[in-house]
Amino acid sequence: MARRRFLSLLAGVAGALGGLAIGAVIAVNIVIFSGIEPGYEATIPEVFSQNVAVGIVTVAVLAAGPIVGVAVALRLRGR
Repeated sequence: MARRRFLSLLAGVAGALGGLAIGAVIAVNIVIFSGIEPGYEATIPEVFSQNVAVGIVTVAVLAAGPIVGVAVALRLRGR
C-alpha cells in the first residue's frame, strides 16, 4: 500500500514538473506572438503593463500547466 502511494506521488510530481515546463513554453509563445515589446525577456509585470488580457491568459496558462500535468499523470498511472 505504501509503495502504491509513493508511486502515485512520484507520478504526480513528474506530471507537475512536465506540465509546468509545457505551460511555460506555451506562456512564452503567447507573450511573443501577442507583440509584447521585450518578447521572451518580458516579466509578468511588464506583460500586464502592456496588455492586461495577455497577462491574464499568460498567468492562467502558467497556473493550469502543473494542474493538467498532474491530472494526466495520475490518469495514465491508473490505467
